[in-house]
Amino acid sequence: MTNHRFRPPRRGTLAGAATAAALVLLAAPALALQPVTEFLEHAKTWNPQNRAAQATTVERDAEVNVSTGGLLPSLTANGIYTRNQYEVNTGALIGGVLPPGTPNIVIQPLNQLDANITLTVPIINVANWDRRDVAKASLAGARASEANAELSVRKNVLRDYYTLLGDEAVLLSATKNAEVAQHNVQLARDRKESGTGSELDVQRALADQAKAAQSVTAAALAVTNTRHDLYSLSGLVAEPATAFPEDDLHDESPIEQWTGHAAELPSVQTAVANRVTAEENVKVAKGAWLPSLAGSAEEKFTNATAFVGGHTAVYLLQLTATWKLDTTISPQVRAQSAAAAAARANEDQARKDVEDAVFRDWQQVHADIDSARSARVQVTATQLAASLAQDRYESGVATQLDVLQARQDAFSADVSRIQADADLAYARLALRLDSGLLAKETR
Repeated sequence: MTNHRFRPPRRGTLAGAATAAALVLLAAPALALQPVTEFLEHAKTWNPQNRAAQATTVERDAEVNVSTGGLLPSLTANGIYTRNQYEVNTGALIGGVLPPGTPNIVIQPLNQLDANITLTVPIINVANWDRRDVAKASLAGARASEANAELSVRKNVLRDYYTLLGDEAVLLSATKNAEVAQHNVQLARDRKESGTGSELDVQRALADQAKAAQSVTAAALAVTNTRHDLYSLSGLVAEPATAFPEDDLHDESPIEQWTGHAAELPSVQTAVANRVTAEENVKVAKGAWLPSLAGSAEEKFTNATAFVGGHTAVYLLQLTATWKLDTTISPQVRAQSAAAAAARANEDQARKDVEDAVFRDWQQVHADIDSARSARVQVTATQLAASLAQDRYESGVATQLDVLQARQDAFSADVSRIQADADLAYARLALRLDSGLLAKETR
């Protein structure tokens, strides 16, 4: 992402489920900018990360079907046509003269036709049973990863959405500041012409006007970049914003109410599925020590019937036991056991990451509330100071430097207030997403 003048930081690993209705209640509406739910809904099917996760889930589901098919009976049919150079019969075998009444039996026809239909039934194959369990666990992990990817995209969309609101507000503030700077230039020129001002005042006003124009350019660049970032995530082009969130600065509930829901979060569910998959792989490795048993039934059709008593169709029933032992099985068991131990450690880490993310989010919300409260006080004070400085300057009591400094202080305070409110709006949503309580809170 491009670094902007305003950019709420990424906090923690995304977890939890966010419903569209909940986001409607939590997102402050803008008059022209589309509601955040439009960006979130469009990102579900447009965002490449989401599409890749959805395709992986379909792939894992197909793999379950493949592993299930390996446990079911299978039917094989084949037909063979053979053109033999010579026809072999009993007459040819005894010199071409058969005793009277002896049939001339064809042993190998000139045009030989054979067909086989074989039914194979797996009876005992522990390794294949365990592989199916691995495929099921992989499917569960893919579904959890899909949900985790979707929520990760949601969080990024929310981040850029509130970043855009902040950037748009800064642009409006910078534009207003530029208009005031232009007015101040005209005022300085009027005072010079009337003999109450100097050329130095005019040049200072022009320098302030140029600085204000630079602020507008920087703010416009931030808006452009953030719009592009939001489009890259959601596939929607954001409209200009004309209304902006202003938080009521209410405190969040105690942190204990936000923790303890790690098992419900997709990031943890993914880790759990990976652990189950690893443990099932251990069973697969151990299953290689065991024999397998399969049965088959074959029906054969042929026109070479000499050795089957003239029957054109014969059947064959078989039971096959296979037991393979080699020196690779034991190392495979050790390797899969180590992988399972690592997966269990990763699961513990995922749970810890969730709790840490909630803790950081909760602390961030309260820090942002303090910042937003202080920013409001600062805005009130600097606006009053700027108004007083302008009045004193027009009355000839204050200098132009006093006016310029007061105006810059007021502009900086307004930008800080905008950024503080945008930071706070995002922090509240991040807390709800990372704790998994967003949907529950609004039921």
